[in-house]
Amino acid sequence: MSKRLGVTIPPHNSGLTTGLLSSLVRSAESLGYEAAFLPEAWSYDTTTVMMRCAMESSSIKIGSAILPIEARTPAQTAMAAVAIDDASDGRLILGLGVGHRHKEENWHGLNYNPSVGRFREYVEIVREITSGKEMSYEGNYLKCTDYRLGITPVRPTIPVYLAALGLRTHRLVGEMADGVLAYYAAPGWVEVIVNTIRQGAESAGRALEDIDVCLMIPTQVTDDPEPALELARKQIAWYNAFENYNYMFRMAGFVEEANALKAAWEKVRERDPDLLEWQEEQGNDCGTACHVSDEMVESIFVIGDEAKVAQRIDSYRSLGVTMPIVFPQGTFSDVKSAMASYLRTMSAASTMT
Repeated sequence: MSKRLGVTIPPHNSGLTTGLLSSLVRSAESLGYEAAFLPEAWSYDTTTVMMRCAMESSSIKIGSAILPIEARTPAQTAMAAVAIDDASDGRLILGLGVGHRHKEENWHGLNYNPSVGRFREYVEIVREITSGKEMSYEGNYLKCTDYRLGITPVRPTIPVYLAALGLRTHRLVGEMADGVLAYYAAPGWVEVIVNTIRQGAESAGRALEDIDVCLMIPTQVTDDPEPALELARKQIAWYNAFENYNYMFRMAGFVEEANALKAAWEKVRERDPDLLEWQEEQGNDCGTACHVSDEMVESIFVIGDEAKVAQRIDSYRSLGVTMPIVFPQGTFSDVKSAMASYLRTMSAASTMT
């Protein structure tokens, strides 16, 4: 593979065992993908799945996309990172993000109060621990002292990528991270992301070339695009139930849609406050999808035949994306159909690389 390409392994379809997820990683490896990323939401613990994938693959990088930092201490994350890096012989990409209020407060029972300053301190602690240094860190938000790994890490430096939706976090990426993991970003917003990362990098004496600009792109190869486009519309509406995504869509220029979706979700909550305990299934839009425009769908999702998908994925490189990450999508009646569709999408996206 001459051009860099990553894949996010879809974790949420019922019946996808850790063995099948690992097999998708191995398929990506055989197709020449540089990296396979494992999400964490409401299925398996990502670090556990990453460990299996690391041990059952040989060359592909294994990344988290992402580990939410609110539910894990920096030390816990660092210990998991050095273990996976050891199992993979130094192939880990540690993707971190702040998560979402609904999940952190309802699932984990935590107070959710994210800040760029706390995110910065978290990354600094993780990096010091994974480098094998003795810890004596006391920040404004976090503390880690009197601690040192009792083993020698495979690498003194594990690359840390940050999930970012807002501009302040993108600037933080430029200042200190090895890469960014963007998601659901329309082409116009990608350009804003890249420029903001560049500004952050320059303020820290770095160059944009020091940062891996990765974009996870929801993608589906299909001979019947209309049902896939409607499902994408519902999925975009579903993501708008979360304040971070609603903010990003507004900043990306979809102000009318974002405002309408916010108002619609507020009415849903008024009607049934328990409905949003974390939707039973992704894509449950509760009737809000009518507020998602065709332009919004077409700019965020890549849906179509093999040629269209390959061309669209490749086009993101001209916007400054250094590693497009294919994120196969779709809802299927059985595991066999899901696996076949994911593999078709992964194969098609790799043809122009």
